[in-house]
Amino acid sequence: MAKKTRRRWIDKDKQYLRDNYQKMTNKELAEHFNLTPGGIGYQLKKLGLKRDRWTEEKDHFLGNSYMKMNNRELAQKLGKTVCAIEKRLGTLKLRRFKKWTSEREQFLRDNYEIMSNAFLAKKLGITELAIAKKLSRMKLIRKRKRKWSKRKEEFLREYHKQLDVDELAAKCGMLPDYIRNKMVELEMR
Repeated sequence: MAKKTRRRWIDKDKQYLRDNYQKMTNKELAEHFNLTPGGIGYQLKKLGLKRDRWTEEKDHFLGNSYMKMNNRELAQKLGKTVCAIEKRLGTLKLRRFKKWTSEREQFLRDNYEIMSNAFLAKKLGITELAIAKKLSRMKLIRKRKRKWSKRKEEFLREYHKQLDVDELAAKCGMLPDYIRNKMVELEMR
């Protein structure tokens, strides 16, 4: 590929940028001007031109779809990152609420000591943040935070077929239910 050369921006070129920067990508504009996308980005910045990355159309789609699709699916459909979707949902104050039923609350009470927030979130189909907030509201505080070290996880992987759950729990210094949940989480059964 031939090296792109600098160009002198004349008023006609600047007007073309103003007219088309929302419709075309930096790559497309770069091809038009025979420049690099970085050169286009520099000129856009110099002219004070910022793209409205979220169009009314995209916001409308997001508003109609966020309850039917997860953030990853929305990101793929809209050509965005999952992070961009999360930020935009927050900006538009679009939140997914899953009702806390008495069964879900009981599951939380029964398992918060032996399951991580990540695993609870996975089981209940909600975010870790939602779990943390609910635990706080319910005043459920873990007595001891037992983290899985790499060493313990490797031990569990190596001996889960040779020792029963009670023996594994004793060796790891953890509750048997915690061992069972970790085995399920690691798909060891």
